[in-house]
Amino acid sequence: MKWFTDYKEELELVFEEAVRRVAAFPSPLHTAGLDYLDKFHPLKKDSTKNYICYLLPFWLKEQTRLPSDTYRTLSLANVFVMLHFFVQDDFMDTDTGADERRLMLPLSNLFQAEYSRLYRECFPADSPFWAYADTYLRQWAECVAKENEADYFRQDPVRIAYKAAPVKLASTGALLLSGQEELIEAFSRETDHTLLALQMADDWADWREDLDTGSYNCLLSLIRSRRGLKPEEPLSEDNVKQAVFIHGCLRDYAEAAAACSTDARTGLFHAPHMDAFHQSLLNGLLAEASRIDKERGLLGLGGFTHLLSKRNKS
Repeated sequence: MKWFTDYKEELELVFEEAVRRVAAFPSPLHTAGLDYLDKFHPLKKDSTKNYICYLLPFWLKEQTRLPSDTYRTLSLANVFVMLHFFVQDDFMDTDTGADERRLMLPLSNLFQAEYSRLYRECFPADSPFWAYADTYLRQWAECVAKENEADYFRQDPVRIAYKAAPVKLASTGALLLSGQEELIEAFSRETDHTLLALQMADDWADWREDLDTGSYNCLLSLIRSRRGLKPEEPLSEDNVKQAVFIHGCLRDYAEAAAACSTDARTGLFHAPHMDAFHQSLLNGLLAEASRIDKERGLLGLGGFTHLLSKRNKS
């Protein structure tokens, strides 16, 4: 995990500054903000890790060769991008009470104000950065509004990455500041494929929760397709387990992720740590598929009932 460990000291500085800024929010928003930030601190045990959000500018260091404090600023801005859009996702994916909304909605706006302020310090009003920012925001908005009805995994899988499109603000900023705007489109496309692999890995981990809540999930979309179901038609937990643990659906899923990765490589820029992160996601899916394939082979046909029974307890 050199793509992470090489930047631990930098991330410590970035999150120290994030804490300082959130602590300056008005009461009671500063307390809620610090609690929320703490959930995503990459150096704390049991926190939710969203590496690409704050590591993306650092992964471009060899390509862009900017001053060290520039990468920290871009990373810090993306920390607040992450926090703002995660609050939005929470509201869209879960039922929240009025008290929580009264707290978290203004907090989300303060997160947005922080990343806007940081990016304004780097890019004047006439910078092309702001046109890219508008594009990423529109991509995000369209994706979250239409992902269920559009069923992107069946129709155009890379569009699933648009749910995280604002993450690309940091990499686009680094390329602009280094005078390499001509690489933005290609790097954006490769980042989209990395984000797709990340979403596919998350969807494998979260399929039970997404099945319960009705949230869009790439693995469930694949299984629905195999069963000839429309997005609105019911899918049971047993259906999913049969597809994964008996019919080998996860192997096809992992290989689809790997195929998308191959299609994305351009060789136009040098970002080895992002490539390594992307490969680690693919390796994780392929390893899970191999583990299930091996277990299924050992059990044999007569063991399928036992396999499903064991999975029901997991």
